[in-house]
Amino acid sequence: MAFDHMQNPYVLDNINQYVGHYTGEVLPFTYPPHTLYFFVILDQFLVFQNIGIYYVLLILLLILSGYLIVTLDQDPDYLFLITLIVAGFMGTAWNLVTGNKDILFLFLFALIFVLLLKERFWESAIITGLAAAVSLITAPFAALYLIVKRPLPHRFAYICIAGGVVAALFVVSYCINPAYLGSYISTLQGTSSPLYDQGGTDTPTPFLLFGDLLKEININGILPVAIVACIYAGLILYATGIFFTSNEKNTLKMYSIVFLAIFMMLPRIKPYDFIITVIPLYFLCKDYSYRMKCLMLGVISLPIFFWFLNFFSVYTQGFPLKLGGYIQAYSLILVFILIILYDRWLPVTLNGEGIAS
Repeated sequence: MAFDHMQNPYVLDNINQYVGHYTGEVLPFTYPPHTLYFFVILDQFLVFQNIGIYYVLLILLLILSGYLIVTLDQDPDYLFLITLIVAGFMGTAWNLVTGNKDILFLFLFALIFVLLLKERFWESAIITGLAAAVSLITAPFAALYLIVKRPLPHRFAYICIAGGVVAALFVVSYCINPAYLGSYISTLQGTSSPLYDQGGTDTPTPFLLFGDLLKEININGILPVAIVACIYAGLILYATGIFFTSNEKNTLKMYSIVFLAIFMMLPRIKPYDFIITVIPLYFLCKDYSYRMKCLMLGVISLPIFFWFLNFFSVYTQGFPLKLGGYIQAYSLILVFILIILYDRWLPVTLNGEGIAS
């Protein structure tokens, strides 16, 4: 509405005059300026004027995402996929309750996976760039192209294509309205930047979890957090490398484990971002035994259990080890550990030497 009235949307007061009493007057516009024109197109279809139309759009994107995912699977497990979408990390609930946009990213990444499996790398790189252009926090997923089965110069070319799409859109934004781009950059550098979000339920990023846990034992400062973060990232990369050794011929699993590893190392993760983990988790866990699937779904659904505790006036924020505030982060780490361990045990249990599965 501010943009429609030719007001700078990066000025918080311009936003608050329309929606301040709904947001507590603390939610600035933090998307790149070129997204404004995309929102204008959507608004022509009354998407932002009728909440029902907006939710129809989100549900449609969910259905299309599920369709794209099962098209990659010769023996789809519809129940498992639906359960992941509905219950996985409470991602869908967060998107629907808060009205956020990450169901769009679920659709875009599902499309990227389809193109990757068809070896249409140029097209997938362009869509990766479009996703990063909507939210720069998704830019690290361009690292997927480091493992495509192409010569190394081609892999870097695909990353450059994705980066080029982002750069081109910013150049176009600057040409149309340089003041908006300047305001956007100032927003990223200022105190309202999303990179300065506090941790906890609203930003359950593993790195922020480590910082808060260290504070619990009176260890403060950037250096201790940096050391723990490096150890965490190193362990993820090491475990991903181990997974590679036993799944080199399964391209889909290779993309999935790298996607999940990148997600775990993002510098900022919001509760609604977890919806995109449906894609790697489905392909990594679809062929598990029934009992193992139940265990995985139980761990993935832990945030839902904690969410419902709040309805019974149980003070989850007071749980030890920041469990209440970072339950999605804990759930994510546990799921990753289970995937790596199960992958290491599976060859032993199925090697035909009489060890029962």
